[in-house]
Amino acid sequence: MNKFNDDTFLARWLANELTDEELNSFKASKEYAKYEKIAEKSKQFQIPAFNKEAIKANIKTTIYKKPVKVIPFYARWSAAAAVALICALAGAFYWISTPTVFTSKTGEQLAFELPDGSLVKLNGAATVSFSKNDWKKNKRNLSLTGEAYFKVKKGSKFTVQTTQGTVSVLGTQFNVHTLKNYFAVECYEGKVSVADKNLTSILTPGKGIRFKNKVAENFTINNTSPNWTNNNYSYNNIPLQVVLNDFKNVYNVTIDLKKVDTDQEFTGKLITNDINKALKVICTPMQLNYSINNTNIVINSN
Repeated sequence: MNKFNDDTFLARWLANELTDEELNSFKASKEYAKYEKIAEKSKQFQIPAFNKEAIKANIKTTIYKKPVKVIPFYARWSAAAAVALICALAGAFYWISTPTVFTSKTGEQLAFELPDGSLVKLNGAATVSFSKNDWKKNKRNLSLTGEAYFKVKKGSKFTVQTTQGTVSVLGTQFNVHTLKNYFAVECYEGKVSVADKNLTSILTPGKGIRFKNKVAENFTINNTSPNWTNNNYSYNNIPLQVVLNDFKNVYNVTIDLKKVDTDQEFTGKLITNDINKALKVICTPMQLNYSINNTNIVINSN
């Protein structure tokens, strides 16, 4: 067992009774920062006063034939109280710092409101997480995986963080789509700042930027909202993985790819009312074979 988790050790630490060697060893451990933060929080709590006379009145004298080591009651109470307090504060700290998470399933679109009144709509198999506690402090940071459409309340500024880039906004409407080796942002209203490790770009309404294998490409959009919110999909030299990801969400299926290069690019439309026709339109020009087994699609290269 880790000695730093021992209740007596923690109690002696809180009472400033550790030796210099013990204290230095504790400070060098990975647990120290966590317990130090909890201890700072514990200063806000008041420990009940110890009623020595009341305790003495309830003590019964017992005669032992052999000498025994007696641990003073206040020492046992101190250690137990310290550990209980630390555990309680650790739980409270965990609860306060736990992020709020919204996740949509494949084939599902999930809409919700942020604490400032801004609106978010997730496409299938996407996740947004944020801290309500930070949000109240005007630290409006979101983490996103997948695709989401944002309608930001006027005057509200926040940042959308993804593994491939960061989007900073102020009172605007925009869409963010992130997949492996693909990152795209479209702006419909206001201004959007998009940054990755290599560049920063400012988007205005009708403008978009996408990164395919980290190569940036600017483009123009005519729509006033993401195509997936209107079930109207069209592509112009878009990686196959993006097209198939939309296909999965439209038809709520899984896709098993057999040695298929999903970086190859597709131009065309996604048919949304006939799964067989949709697969033919996608697979035929890309020289791919497919088979359908209930809700599982298998796609192979020729």
